[in-house]
Amino acid sequence: MKVKLYSLMVLLNSYLGGLLVPILSLLLMSKGISLSNLSIIMGIYAITVVFLELPTGVIADVMGRKKTFCLSLLISLISSLVLLFGHGFIIMCVAMILFGLSRALSSGSFDALFIDSYIEAFGKDKLNRITTRLAVLDSLGLSAGALSGGFFPEIKSNLFSNFGSYDLNIIIRIILTIIVLVLSIIFIKDISTTENEERIPIKEHIKKSSSFVKGNLTVLCIFISAFATGFFLSALETYWQPHFISIMPNKSMMGLLGIMAFLYFVAAMSGGIISNKIIDKYKLNLKSMYVVVRLLLAFILILTAFQKNIFLFIIFYTMIYLMLGMANIPEAVILNGEIPNKIRASILSVNSLVMQLGGLAGSLVSSFLISYISIPALWVVAGVVILISVLLTSKKLLVSKNDKE
Repeated sequence: MKVKLYSLMVLLNSYLGGLLVPILSLLLMSKGISLSNLSIIMGIYAITVVFLELPTGVIADVMGRKKTFCLSLLISLISSLVLLFGHGFIIMCVAMILFGLSRALSSGSFDALFIDSYIEAFGKDKLNRITTRLAVLDSLGLSAGALSGGFFPEIKSNLFSNFGSYDLNIIIRIILTIIVLVLSIIFIKDISTTENEERIPIKEHIKKSSSFVKGNLTVLCIFISAFATGFFLSALETYWQPHFISIMPNKSMMGLLGIMAFLYFVAAMSGGIISNKIIDKYKLNLKSMYVVVRLLLAFILILTAFQKNIFLFIIFYTMIYLMLGMANIPEAVILNGEIPNKIRASILSVNSLVMQLGGLAGSLVSSFLISYISIPALWVVAGVVILISVLLTSKKLLVSKNDKE
């Protein structure tokens, strides 16, 4: 197995995702989108991802993960070209629908491919290592993409005056997408399907996946946790900036916003690394570790809500993502350890969909509650949601005496 090559592709693909993060709204506005239409276009993108998440996961399992991932890169390339040369509301809607389709197709397909290849080469005993590698590379790629993506408009203005303000970001994205696509076509081997293996119909595949989920309490527990995670992240990420500014002693400290964004990535990445080290060194029961870390996450979120000192708030906010990063590793190992290879992409897509639905529920609840309670009180509610999810799932997760570590 070409672990280093696969790792490079994960890093590049995540970097592609990060390139537009700091400038996407500004890019769309430079293409003729008004402020009032900006939220509509972003909503179209979000709805596209949510509605296509599960179907594209099924496609990845039935059609093959390599073909699905390559298709996602091809659609991403078309989306970038539309963004580069297009202008106006309708054209930008098309670009964002393609962007959402690409995101839905890639979600789970390459991860499932990487994990299947790793299991075939090394077995399930070291699953924590591959899930840690995926988490770290994803965070590293996104943060590097977001960081460099913020500087490219300035570089463009100094060196490429004929380009549009944000065209350099798109051009670099196009070049790297082509590189990843070529690497995928040449080097990726899809072990989930073979030429001689009879592929089951999509309807039968959906029935088999549904039966698996209904009959597996562990997977259902992970889905409940994913929903709660989406809920609390929605409440936290939507309102941390206005709350942070409200407790800021003076406006000269605005630079701390950038530091907070950097700490978010570092904490999440560090949490994954620490979790992997603990698993390797102490051989803990993964389900017990997962429950404990989720409990700590809930309590730290609630404690964060009560911080009025800006530096204490930074510490506790960072600890939230440290705990989230630590929880993600046992969660991924537990989930992937339960899933058969043939339906891995489908189940991973369902997990991603459940988290997004949790985020949508969090947005709806938060938008209603924020008229009646403060931001810290809203975070307490989100912390309670995490606690409830732990209470609902802990007994079922820990009930077996023979749980795999």
